[in-house]
Amino acid sequence: METGIIGLPLAGKTTIFNALTSQQAHLSSAAGVKKQTNLADVQVPDIRVEKLAAIFNPKKKVHATVLFKDVQTEITTSGGLAPSTLGEIRSSDALTVIVRAFEAEAVYHPFDKIDPAADLKRILDSLVFSDYEIIAKRLERLDKEAKRGSREFQVLEKLSKRLEEGSLIGVDFMAPEESSLTAGFSFLTAKPVIVVANIGADTDEEKDPGLKNLRMEAARLGLDLFAIRGDQEMEIAQLSEEDQQEFLADLGLSEPARNRFIQHIYTSLDLISFLTVGEDEVRAWSIPRDTVAVKAAGKIHSDLEKGFIRAEVIHNEELLALGGLGPARKQGKLRLEGKNYVVQDGDVLTIRFNV
Repeated sequence: METGIIGLPLAGKTTIFNALTSQQAHLSSAAGVKKQTNLADVQVPDIRVEKLAAIFNPKKKVHATVLFKDVQTEITTSGGLAPSTLGEIRSSDALTVIVRAFEAEAVYHPFDKIDPAADLKRILDSLVFSDYEIIAKRLERLDKEAKRGSREFQVLEKLSKRLEEGSLIGVDFMAPEESSLTAGFSFLTAKPVIVVANIGADTDEEKDPGLKNLRMEAARLGLDLFAIRGDQEMEIAQLSEEDQQEFLADLGLSEPARNRFIQHIYTSLDLISFLTVGEDEVRAWSIPRDTVAVKAAGKIHSDLEKGFIRAEVIHNEELLALGGLGPARKQGKLRLEGKNYVVQDGDVLTIRFNV
């Protein structure tokens, strides 16, 4: 899963990127300074992979990963995110919006005022306008082709009206058939959006007025907000695991920002993981909740989806208790499920297929 990281210049995007990935990407020191796009795959913590690997002793064990993409930021004369910036995140599965919620005289703000709620609105307005522009052009073309009565025209007109109101399309606004019809457009406002407040070391999360207003604005839009003390967490991320635990304990935290944020992503995006096991590999795979078995098979390989016959299913806890697939088969604990079986978090799947 890929999440694109966006935000206004000097909001701390790369600081947060480094905190979440333990990278040491170069930090911009001035607004308008171009930098390269930073990419990093981060493992999703999952003790089930470790426990299953202890039984199967595979050649490799593979955790599910989240790809963080910290893109170049350019702003337009009107203060929004430039098309070049938005174009880089259009392929992302989700968007992480970094909003500055810290005071620092030495760090310039492109609009000369720390106002997190206003900055969030400015960023989201950029997404809305970008999608609206794409839809307007497509509707104009369909109109010229005398296709106003087509299903595509009707769906796009519905989306256009929502964007005209200044609303995001959102992940639940369209029916599945409508989402499939418009998938090729990769609308930014139809992606899951997570707001990250980059707060200072001394920020009072309960009383800070700017952060309070940001929470209210995010809640009004139905968006999740996650606060990170960017500078502190970036420093912690560069330490050894042992030293990290010591510093986190001093801050009253049990886990680094990376783990807490990935858990937040999984909750916000309603993701689960299923597992595959064998002598070659034990691996975790991330899928949206309510994914059926045939689609889960396609996550492993497209051939498994095309030639899907059945899935052998057992929950990882039961498999661990039995000690492996062999004992599970002997005791008849492996269930045969069809393509419409809804995969559960922690299921271990073995796909039967024929291509």
